[in-house]
Amino acid sequence: MALTCEVCGSPIKTGPNSVEIDGAILRVCQSCSKLGRPVSVAPRIQRSIAPRHAPARTFEPELEIDPEYTLIVRHAREKMGLTQEALGRIINVKPSVIHHIETGKMKPDMNLARTLMHQLKVNLLVPSSELDSNAR
Repeated sequence: MALTCEVCGSPIKTGPNSVEIDGAILRVCQSCSKLGRPVSVAPRIQRSIAPRHAPARTFEPELEIDPEYTLIVRHAREKMGLTQEALGRIINVKPSVIHHIETGKMKPDMNLARTLMHQLKVNLLVPSSELDSNAR
């Protein structure tokens, strides 16, 4: 397969010239090489595509939100002297979200729970096995 100039489309008879034109590196013919700045391009190395294996994961227990999350969040917020509005501003959620969490109308998702844990310095996640054994 003959190489063609990436600018004018004509076949490249001698070795292709690599030039930078408007930030793009192109393989061009001798006459189009005057349009850009010459660059040296390392030859491409083709690698065989081998399947990637996921790294070995250490056992991490399945975590769930603590059933007492409403009290934990409210007490931690009050202990830090924050209003619902202030906490909402800090973690970038509406104050109504904080209110719904503290009243139990809304259960936080894992991302919000982790954000609350970080900001309030409390633990809201417990292993599901602990919850199962407490339910018996």
